[in-house]
Amino acid sequence: MTVGEAPCNLLDVELALDRIEGQLAHEMPVHVRAFATAYAAGVAPPAAPDLAGRASTVSVARRALPHPILAERGLALLRLAAPLVIERDASVAAARSAPPSWPAYAVLGAARDAVAQARFGRPARAVLVDLHGAHEPDIAEMPAAVDGWQGDDGIELDVDAAWSRLVARHRLDGALAILRADVRPRAFVVVPGREAIVVVPRRASSPAARFAVLHELGHAVANLLSSRSLPRVLDEAVASLVARDDEAATPVASAARARRAQLAARLAMVERGDLAGDSVAPLPPWALWHDPAAQAAYVAAEAIADRLARATDLRGAIDAERAALVR
Repeated sequence: MTVGEAPCNLLDVELALDRIEGQLAHEMPVHVRAFATAYAAGVAPPAAPDLAGRASTVSVARRALPHPILAERGLALLRLAAPLVIERDASVAAARSAPPSWPAYAVLGAARDAVAQARFGRPARAVLVDLHGAHEPDIAEMPAAVDGWQGDDGIELDVDAAWSRLVARHRLDGALAILRADVRPRAFVVVPGREAIVVVPRRASSPAARFAVLHELGHAVANLLSSRSLPRVLDEAVASLVARDDEAATPVASAARARRAQLAARLAMVERGDLAGDSVAPLPPWALWHDPAAQAAYVAAEAIADRLARATDLRGAIDAERAALVR
């Protein structure tokens, strides 16, 4: 991790962390529940708590990183605060509100970089890739489309039954609320290890739709198995692992997984400036526009998911991977 500050008094940093974590432990669950409800209703979500995106919060998190006893707590706070500091900046918000196009994406990337350079001394992508726990993917060929992936194949996913199987398999103790709405599936972690919300469509009867729902259920599994903040790459690895459940019954699903990894690698190359965006898609995809640096995490997650698939205890395997990524 290379986004820390010079070491300072351990007790002072610990007390500052305690104060911030205590306030966020009260404010964030309320915010996440409200955000999930707004997302399902298709209305504008509430802003994150002010404390979560303050420069002073980032400073405390960064000062904690050099202290081994506080490093994981500082890293968890930094994963929350650093993206908010960047995305809340007025220049970034203005650029993000423009109609997506590749020239507009260049403006958005430059705005993010300017803020990150001022706050962290590094471009935005370098900071975020580091926080996600990812590495830069290798060059990949442009993947071909997978026939039969998007079409309705008459196999309807029973979301409640799928979740019940996951609860039994992984001995999950936390609570999951499932909201149904005509939106893209999305998971929300309310309290790690205790509570999550997943918004799912009313029907999922194509391979792509089933994958998307199972993937979000996988995020719930990951964050109910761990009471600690997970790096993005590990969160995505568990989501990938859970979504693979459908591959035995869906012949095209494994090919689609390979295609997603190739496409994510290509988009990561676009993000770092090694590939023209219009060679991948006519317009910047939603994830590239709104979720910077996630593409590298998607690629790296697949290798971790392969390791997790061999584990007999997913909870223990997640803890081991998380500890390795903190070091």
